[in-house]
This record gives sequence, C-alpha cells and structure tokens, in this order.
Amino acid sequence: MSSSKLWVQVLLSIWLLVGTSLAQGVPGLRSGPDGREPPGERWAVVVGVSEYKHLPRKSWLNSCHQDARAFAEFLLSPRGGALPEQNLKLLLNQEATARNIRVALDFAITESKPGDVVYLFYAGHGKVKRYGSGDAAYLMAYDSEPEYLNATAIPMDEIHRYVDVHLGRASQVVMITDACHAGAIQPASPITARGSTRSLSEYLENIGEREGVLNLMACRRDEVAYEDARLGGHGVLTYSLLRALNGEGNSTRDGKVRIQDVLEYVSFLVPRLTNQRQHPRYTTNYTDEFPLADLQKDGPELNLPEPPGHKLQATTGNSLYQRGSRATLKVVGAQRMAELYLVREGEQRTIGRALSPSNVLVTEGLLPGDYTLVHLLQGVEQSWEVSLERGSVTFDIEKGRVVR
Repeated sequence: MSSSKLWVQVLLSIWLLVGTSLAQGVPGLRSGPDGREPPGERWAVVVGVSEYKHLPRKSWLNSCHQDARAFAEFLLSPRGGALPEQNLKLLLNQEATARNIRVALDFAITESKPGDVVYLFYAGHGKVKRYGSGDAAYLMAYDSEPEYLNATAIPMDEIHRYVDVHLGRASQVVMITDACHAGAIQPASPITARGSTRSLSEYLENIGEREGVLNLMACRRDEVAYEDARLGGHGVLTYSLLRALNGEGNSTRDGKVRIQDVLEYVSFLVPRLTNQRQHPRYTTNYTDEFPLADLQKDGPELNLPEPPGHKLQATTGNSLYQRGSRATLKVVGAQRMAELYLVREGEQRTIGRALSPSNVLVTEGLLPGDYTLVHLLQGVEQSWEVSLERGSVTFDIEKGRVVR
C-alpha cells in the first residue's frame, strides 16, 4: 500500500473517532455550541411537611406540603426539564417520615451517576436544640419526636454528608430549604412565621463545600421564614422561587432562567413581601450558566397570584425590576471560613462566609459607587477598595483585584 493511501486511512480513522466522541459527549471534548458537557439525568427528593404527629396542632404549618407539590410539578414539566416521574421522590405530610426521607435520599445517591443533576427540596420545621456539650440542628419529619430529635429527625450533619460526600458524583446539586429559625417577631395576620428555632441557617450555610452546589435558604440567622395566605397557599420563599422559575426572574437573553436570575429575584421579592422581615441566604459553587428553566417550553398550571398590595405590584414589574439596573459583586478566592463584608459610608453589609476558595459569593442590588471589601479570618482583617458600576463585577481575593 502506498504511503499516500496509508495517510488517508489514518486521517479517516481519526476523523471517525473524533466524530463518535463528540456524539457521545466524552468529557474534555466540545459537545455543544458553548463547549460544555450537556447535563446528565435528573433526580429529585422533594419533601413538604405541614402536619406533625408529635406536635400540637397549633404548631403545624399551613403550606409546606403545597410548596413541595408545586415544586415537583415544575420539575416534571417541560419547562423544568421534564424530570421522569420514576426519578422523583415526593413525600408529603404523613409520607414524610424520617425513614422515608432517608430512603429517598439513598435512592438519589445510589441511582445518580457522574454528570447528573440532583434536586433536594425541603419545606417544613427546622429545629436547633442542645445536644450533649453543644447544639445540633435538624430538619423535622412527620414522625419526629421533639425530645428525641437525633433519633427521629434528620440531623444537619447528615444532610452535609449527603450533599458534600455521598452525592459527589453528581455534577450539580440544587438544595432549597424553606424552613424556619430564630426570631422574636410575631407578624400580623395573614402572614405567619414558620417556627421559633434559632440559627438554623448557621448550620445550613456549611453545606455545599464542593463544586456544583447551590444552597438556597429561606432567611438570615436572626429571622424566621414566613407563610402568607394571600400567596396561593405557599411560603414566601417558595412563592418567589416559583415566580422566578416561571419567568419573573428571566434575564431575557435567550428564554432561559439561570441561577443568578433566580437569586436576584428572590432576594428582591421576599423582603418586600415580608416588610423586610425575611431575607433569603445562599451559598453557591454552582455553574451559573446552567439553566433551571426554559420559558420556551410549557410549564405547570400553578395559578400563582400577583404579589399582594398595589405598592408591591408596582415595584415587581419590568419597569423597576430590571436585571443589571444595579450593581452585582461576585467574590471568589476567599479563604475557607472567612467572613466577607462590604462597607460604604459607615454602613456594613454582610456578604457571607466562604466554605472554600472555590465558593462564589454573590451580592446583588448594590448601588453603584466605591466600597471597601473586608475579608476577616480568625481576627485577621484584609481590605480592598472596589469601585462598582451597573452590571456584574467579580473580585478575586487571591489576586487582590477585579478580574474579567
């Protein structure tokens, strides 16, 4: 065989090999128009507990089971990714026993594969209680016994292991917790608080150390999560989340709703629905460009009412709520467990705590101008001057400067 024919055969073999690899989505090779690997299969554990076997009826909640059902309907819809029904574990009220919740989590862990996406959603009571020489935090199941939470509820340490260790094969984990914790505020009807435990979010914030995790929490450490009878039978966070996923949080770039769209919208709407009593918190190592919803596809019939109050309705329309109308600061490269703050004209705003240098801490809704960014770790303080304009800016702590 001549050398020219041999080279033709070699080149043809290489071409066929590359073509096959692209079609199969081999990691490291471009498999789509943006060069990213397409997401794998989707799995979900969705839990909503309004009723509790061992709590008095006055301590029950009103809308957690409806929150969970609505989020599950969204995931099953084409807009939410058409999650196969066999990949969804939906547990409501009496079904949401501690055993059933653990079995559902085991299902997601054992069935998910590298590259898959896993959704974890919980709406219900959270509790922080003295245990031994310290405190422990729990998500309560239908059959949780208040005096024996370590045995009958789901400890936060266990959730931490599920997300950061056992679900490590999944490329993306979306964890949403619409649960209660501390606060002495007793709001007037029809808004009601979801419980009275202290500092649940302090424990929740520690979840999501590895890459690919979005951890969205209902409120700050010193606040409670609220329900509002005017929101179609939903908690305030879940109502705002569902509105974002169904178009209110859309950046209008390509009909896709992405992580940052959702975070900006819930951070905007929840405080306004609760008269500034509740502010969502989140930590994220999540891929921002990964879409959570496709508005070009059909969504579920959730019948979400418009936000109550004429003043509120006027501020949630496109005229005043516009992506990029204010400044957004993203901070990367912070040392593990460092606290980050923004200071301007004597006022301080908490950014959050970094769980690892790969954490992306996002603060939106900032007025353009000059700020001091503070990095505090074990009493050692570092600071940098940051100038923000409209749009998004990323500051790298390791480099000590804004990066593009």
